Amino acid sequence: MKNFISKSNLILIITSSLIFVLNISAQVESPTLMFNRGMLWNSVFFGKIGPNFNNWARRGIGLDWPGFDESWITENIGGAPSHLITGGFWIGAKKSPDSILAVEDWSMYASTVSNEPGAKYIVTKHTLLFKDGANYWLKTDPLQGEEVIETVWEYNINYTKADDIEHQLPIRIKRTAHQWSGSKRDENYIIYEYTIKNISPEIKAKDSSRAVADTLYGFHLLLNYALQINSRSWAVLFPSLTPGARNSWFFYDPSRRMIWGRAGDYRETVANEEYGLSLSQGPIVSGKSSGEYLAPGFVGVKLLYSTPDTFKSTNRVAKFGWSAASNSIDLSGPFTGIGTLEAKYKVLQDPANAASFVQSSGDTVFMRRNRMWSLMSLGPWTILPNDSIVVAIAEIVDGVDYKIAVDTSYKQSYLGSQGSKIFYSTVDKAQFTYDQYRNPANGQLTGKGLNHPDPPAAPKFEVDFYKEREKFVANVITWNNSTESLTDPDDATSDLYGYKIWRSWYLPIGPWDSIGTVVKGDPNYYDAVNGKYTFVDSTVQIGANYYYALTAFDTGKSSWAVNTSARFPETNSNRVPSLESSIFANRTIVSFKATIPPFNKLSEILVVPNPFVIGEGFSQPGAGDEIQFVNIPNPCTIRIYTVRGDLVKTIKVDEGTGAIVAWNQVTDFGQFVESGIYIFHVDAPGLGTKVGKFAIVR
Repeated sequence: MKNFISKSNLILIITSSLIFVLNISAQVESPTLMFNRGMLWNSVFFGKIGPNFNNWARRGIGLDWPGFDESWITENIGGAPSHLITGGFWIGAKKSPDSILAVEDWSMYASTVSNEPGAKYIVTKHTLLFKDGANYWLKTDPLQGEEVIETVWEYNINYTKADDIEHQLPIRIKRTAHQWSGSKRDENYIIYEYTIKNISPEIKAKDSSRAVADTLYGFHLLLNYALQINSRSWAVLFPSLTPGARNSWFFYDPSRRMIWGRAGDYRETVANEEYGLSLSQGPIVSGKSSGEYLAPGFVGVKLLYSTPDTFKSTNRVAKFGWSAASNSIDLSGPFTGIGTLEAKYKVLQDPANAASFVQSSGDTVFMRRNRMWSLMSLGPWTILPNDSIVVAIAEIVDGVDYKIAVDTSYKQSYLGSQGSKIFYSTVDKAQFTYDQYRNPANGQLTGKGLNHPDPPAAPKFEVDFYKEREKFVANVITWNNSTESLTDPDDATSDLYGYKIWRSWYLPIGPWDSIGTVVKGDPNYYDAVNGKYTFVDSTVQIGANYYYALTAFDTGKSSWAVNTSARFPETNSNRVPSLESSIFANRTIVSFKATIPPFNKLSEILVVPNPFVIGEGFSQPGAGDEIQFVNIPNPCTIRIYTVRGDLVKTIKVDEGTGAIVAWNQVTDFGQFVESGIYIFHVDAPGLGTKVGKFAIVR
């Protein structure tokens, strides 16, 4: 008798498969999802952390601190300060005590993990759990991060590669990534929890004839992170060398179960590059850069929790160390030259078997000479069918305030001593946050969720120039009372006490200066009829560009009801200190030019300065290329000509622009103008035309 499938059954099979594929597609938003709201930015890929790995070159967001989009800044300052090229773990197990089943790379390329139907491990979910900021300020779920990325990948029963089909791990990985981006206190770490389940019974139920491993023996997980400190510093200090910071100096902290690093002195040069000191960067003073520490941050990867292993040890790091990568072309990493399955498995067991292994921070052969892979081996575990293990880690970047980084009067030793204190405080906060969720001693769930005290929410705000007094220079910041009704997620009290206004005269990452404090409901700033606050910043200079941020703060609490046994280092007790929301979660990313109300006559129009010398007297990157037309009416049209009468630029000035218009000396054809004399025409409806001239000196 011939085997056949009826037409109706075939339709049913096709329909079921289509529904499955559509369901996966609905839960897989994009290969790369991002945390980019607070101060610490990162991207999360299907089976690993960070963007696609490509010879240590930055290919996207990777633990950027402080985070910013390069398009926000009009001049190249060396790129974004990324601290991660790629990360995650290698994983492997035996199908019997003496037979290795598989070793998989889920940290460098993770090429076996995909949402494609034929992938070895199929991604069934990769999504931002809270869309459009639904959990900002923990409005939806106070027991998770403000931003959460949830990813699930597992054994794919539709994988058909004949020579590899028996080398699949029968597991499902659920990875949940949490970040708190709205708090000035807690924004510089990301927590990942991995739940790894043996799903061999599920696979056999779907296909009883399939050869599937049962119990997983000798299950190892090798954390593998390509950390650097940082890409911006390296690109500026060593532009002729290949990417991948080689002056990164790494250490291991056994008490915190953490590999961490900072920028050290590159051993191949005479100069001391600790913390990325560059005299070619930083604010411009009298046409010259004043210097900047490009790498003031410390980066770390920390084990928060792991299920008891076969030695009945909880939170155990079996081995640690580093693998030195090639400084020319390196597309492989710790497993370079390690080809057999048995040899790869030995690296999982003990990183000392990795290529160019480095055991000590004091190594003089590779450390601070090579790109370095940071390795931590966990396990082994024996995972029975339907059983799971849990591994939780934190990625942390923190250090001194950016105000110190752009002030080279501070010594390198100060950046080290103060930066390490700040960094370790953040490390401990990450552990504290996770420990509210899972008891660190036994791994049991506490019912308190991922939690820590939270600041009040800050409302969105607007910036405009002062329009109520002629020739008065001031920036006006306005906001409403919309967040004052939001309650603290821990005790349901409305604890917003006031607001702080912050200003940066340099970049959208700072340095930030507090320019004012407004207590909630203060009649000097608050219009109760309209529910609107107004703050006038009159300490600005006309024609200068500024970034602004608005934060909210409370006065602390006598105790933290969630966990009365918790102790906060700021108070050395259960009393919660005053908390403030994040500058980075509520800042402007486009600078605002301080101006005055537009003029209603043409006679006072000026070009400032005239003659214009490139780069003199401007603090911000790119601002040295701007020439300013002042005392301009609105609306009007500015046309700029050469002395021969060739039109090089037309600028349309809209109503409400203000009395200052800047030009970056780029023509309508996208080219910089040359040195010389130029003629300007200002045409204003109802006022006539103003003609003048100015000089540019390059």
